[in-house]
Amino acid sequence: METFEVFVRTPFGKYKGTMSFSRSNGIVNGSLSFLVFSSDFSGASDGDDISFKGYMETPIGKLDYDARATIKNGVIEGSAETRLGTMAFSSREGR
Repeated sequence: METFEVFVRTPFGKYKGTMSFSRSNGIVNGSLSFLVFSSDFSGASDGDDISFKGYMETPIGKLDYDARATIKNGVIEGSAETRLGTMAFSSREGR
């Protein structure tokens, strides 16, 4: 299991969260949590790249996301497409 502290940039500000997942045979399964919200996701893994989909229940309703990320040198960086726009995330706070 790989676990990262991530910083998610949303239209409402930047939030700190946790992303944990496992990769095996081209499949990725995991969870994302920030604030009081959490979401399970699944998708594909190809080397350092992962792509995954899921949804999170929020005060403004169900928020579906379709995300892609790259893991390199212990850092994850990516973005998620949502109905609220693109939300970037990274395990580097300044990103």
